[in-house]
Amino acid sequence: MPLGLLLLWLFALVTRFWGLTRFPTLVFDEVYFARFGRNYLAGVPFFDAHPPLGKYLIALSIWLGGGFHPWGYRWLNALMGSLIPVAVAVLAYLLTRRSRIALLSGLFVALDGFFLVESRYALINISLVLFGVVAQILWLWGLRYQGRGRSLWLMAAGMAFGACVAVKWSGLGFLLGVGLFWVLQQRLPLPTEWKTPYQWWQMCLLLPLVVFGVYTLLWLPHLQFHPHQRLLDLHQQMFNFHRSVASTAHPYCSPWWSWPLLLRPMSYFFQRVQTLNEPVPVIGPPLPMADTHWVYAVYALFNPPLLWLGTLATLALVPLRLTTIAGRFVLLNYAANLLPWVLVSRCVFIYHYLPAALYSFMALALVWEASHDWGAWARWARIATLGVVVGGFLYWLPLYLGLPLTPQDFFRRMWLPSWI
Repeated sequence: MPLGLLLLWLFALVTRFWGLTRFPTLVFDEVYFARFGRNYLAGVPFFDAHPPLGKYLIALSIWLGGGFHPWGYRWLNALMGSLIPVAVAVLAYLLTRRSRIALLSGLFVALDGFFLVESRYALINISLVLFGVVAQILWLWGLRYQGRGRSLWLMAAGMAFGACVAVKWSGLGFLLGVGLFWVLQQRLPLPTEWKTPYQWWQMCLLLPLVVFGVYTLLWLPHLQFHPHQRLLDLHQQMFNFHRSVASTAHPYCSPWWSWPLLLRPMSYFFQRVQTLNEPVPVIGPPLPMADTHWVYAVYALFNPPLLWLGTLATLALVPLRLTTIAGRFVLLNYAANLLPWVLVSRCVFIYHYLPAALYSFMALALVWEASHDWGAWARWARIATLGVVVGGFLYWLPLYLGLPLTPQDFFRRMWLPSWI
């Protein structure tokens, strides 16, 4: 297991750092988040519709990375992104005690394109996912203890949950997931290495207080730049901003039910060029298609075979593994990170599906393991599954890394009209 985790991390590290400075321009929401990070370093006030922690981390990346340039504002997010497959593997191991399930869960995350793309730019969804998974690891680890030790581990989990919510409010989905799991586990058997479930005062009083306290404290540096604003006023402005965004305010808006089907991915960068001898292109006037010989594109696109198989596995998990600890945890967290979006009427995007998709990949690993009892034919199904997942990663890799493609090769990778 330790060697497997090391190899998994090294693979994720290489794919996230290779060609990290390929595009010397602000890509997608870097135009906001990278600049907000620079504003913190320069002491310039600004309004942001999200809590501040993600931008603090980008500011730290710029400061440690030597300035406001692509490497400076991207390297820390790439490092955090490389840790997510390892964290998912650890989480899966705590739930199942099976090294194969754990490493397979982490491998699926490492082979996904959306997690790869989000890790390679100065965006904030990666820090949200990493803090959320680490918080759940700490929460599960605390079940091994009693008394003061358990409370200390729960407080550590609360700190990580607070950091997660301080990146985006949608980080509450990770906290909701463990809350639902705790409620369901009150009358169900636990593994022998776990003690009794957390007591009500720990889950309903101690954990929320730590989460709220850490979330509030993380606002203090931001408030130094807004000395005449109260924290409550800032939250009212943020809430009003999100409420005012129309349901069709952006060409890449997509309803929540379309995310598991991968109906509307997002283009983060697109540029046409005539020759590969030109400097790496930046945003500029579009070249006419007739003169286009090469396309540089970065697509926020899940690995299609992996996502679709993960969706099917999540559905299959209901009758197959609902009675197991891991099955309940995965299904409840998938629901907790997806279903609240049903209530949101503003424009939403497929990157909001990243936390839920993570649990669908874990569901695929659980179904994979369960298939060992299904007979000889299942062995070939497992081989085919791994083959199409790896094949999908390699086939769409140019769109994840922004490698040049001919227009014909680009359109061959647009399997659905809605992807364009």
